Amino acid sequence: MSNKSTNSQTIIAEDVQIDGDMNLSGNITIYGEIRGSVSTHGSVQLAKNGKIFGDVKATAIQMNGYVEGDIYIDGTAELLSNCELVGDLRYKVLNIQDGAQFSGRCEMIDSEIDSDLTG
Repeated sequence: MSNKSTNSQTIIAEDVQIDGDMNLSGNITIYGEIRGSVSTHGSVQLAKNGKIFGDVKATAIQMNGYVEGDIYIDGTAELLSNCELVGDLRYKVLNIQDGAQFSGRCEMIDSEIDSDLTG
């Protein structure tokens, strides 16, 4: 059966730690910790206490937690006031709030996405 829902929502609770890569088709909200990469055709919301130790590929991200890894966004990247990013960031649109911490390189991508983001 290949009836995949693009409106699916995955929630990683605050008391959950995942060791391994995650490949999703829908949105994900992370309150806990992921030690591995996150790849989705949806958006990523990283809560204040959420942590990702790995690369992130998504259509959008709203960060208010900690990421140690590179982020590739085919849309809007929002770095909120409590976020900390240690890694490089590729995006189409970038919003950074006062208080956000970022250590790495930024690169705006063209409207035609590189094949490595969609593959």
